Amino acid sequence: MKRGLSLKWLVVIVFLVQGLILVVGYSFLTAHYLIQGMDNMVTSNMEQVAHHYLEETANEVPKKPKQYHNYIVTTQWSALPEEIKTLFKQSEITPNKLFKAHLSEESPPRVKFLFHAIIHDQKVYVSYGMSRSTASALTIKNITNDFQTLIMISVLSALSLALVILLLSWRLGRPITRLGQWARTLASEKLNQPTPNFNYPELNAFAELIRSNLKAVQETTEREQHFLRHTSHELRTPITTIRSNVELLKKLDAKSNQRHQQLAIERIDRASLTMKHLTEILLWLHHDRAEQLPMKECQLNDVIQHLVDDMRYLLASKKVTVTIETKPYTLYLSEAAARIVLGNLIRNAFQHTWEGNVNIIQEKNTVKIINEQHANSEQEDLGFGLGLQLTERLCQRLAWHYQNEQQAMGHSVTLVFPDTK
Repeated sequence: MKRGLSLKWLVVIVFLVQGLILVVGYSFLTAHYLIQGMDNMVTSNMEQVAHHYLEETANEVPKKPKQYHNYIVTTQWSALPEEIKTLFKQSEITPNKLFKAHLSEESPPRVKFLFHAIIHDQKVYVSYGMSRSTASALTIKNITNDFQTLIMISVLSALSLALVILLLSWRLGRPITRLGQWARTLASEKLNQPTPNFNYPELNAFAELIRSNLKAVQETTEREQHFLRHTSHELRTPITTIRSNVELLKKLDAKSNQRHQQLAIERIDRASLTMKHLTEILLWLHHDRAEQLPMKECQLNDVIQHLVDDMRYLLASKKVTVTIETKPYTLYLSEAAARIVLGNLIRNAFQHTWEGNVNIIQEKNTVKIINEQHANSEQEDLGFGLGLQLTERLCQRLAWHYQNEQQAMGHSVTLVFPDTK
């Protein structure tokens, strides 16, 4: 059996993956807002530079471009540096919005900014370049510290989340493991003892449910065993009485020498034997005992003939033709089990055939019983119905081949006994 991932580790992995996704996602979000805050500061500075430029050139017509440190301010797009005009397209530049372009490391200003402001109905373009070499040492230090703090918080958050999940799984896994061990060792002598404490109300309720269900099953089994013992005693008593009186009738019949009485006594004798054997086999099947049923040599064709004779009363007032084809054959098997199985099959064939044919064919150790119901029969065709559960179970336990096939107008049963003499 393939062993899959345990429930404990499945929960741990799912929560860890989900937690790591959240930590990484919020880390990137924090970094994004950090950079967004820096861009807002740049935008504010560029807007202040634009106001200062307009105030300084208020009397100049036309206004000339001016540079304030790394800021280049002009009212004309054409007056901007060529590098800015190459990086940005005039048609895409909208007012009051910061535009940013990243350059390669070789370029002196690594990041280029462009801000288009409209102040008092006047257009102003402000460009700005920034890199590690142009930024102040304090700014670089603050940015580096911020990113280091962000990375440290992210790593600590991921580690603490993993630790909490592992501790939680360990905390929950211990009582669940204890519950499984307790359930595996729960024997009949422990059912009346109180359930242990598994720390959590849900597990305690589940343990109590297991104990109560097993206790109910045990009580049911005990009641069945008591019933079987009492039933066995009650059945064996009348069977013993019948057997003893049959022996007495045999002795009396031997003196009177009346043929009809002898036949009746033989039928009673076989019926009482069948009752006795059926009781023993039912008890044997119920207790699932390992020992075998009594074995002896028996003439299979004689067993079939006796069973047919005993059950012909089931065909009274029926238009049923019985065809028997048997050949002498001796087998070493449990005659009691064979009589019960064959008796069930023949009885069902006789009971559920109202108008038609019943063919019983025995060839060595193979017996076939076929009932054919005529199409104009008004009775319901029930096949072999009753007794099949006992027949199937008994054949399975004794390793006898048994096959039941439904046909158009009846059933066909094949029974093969082990060919051991």
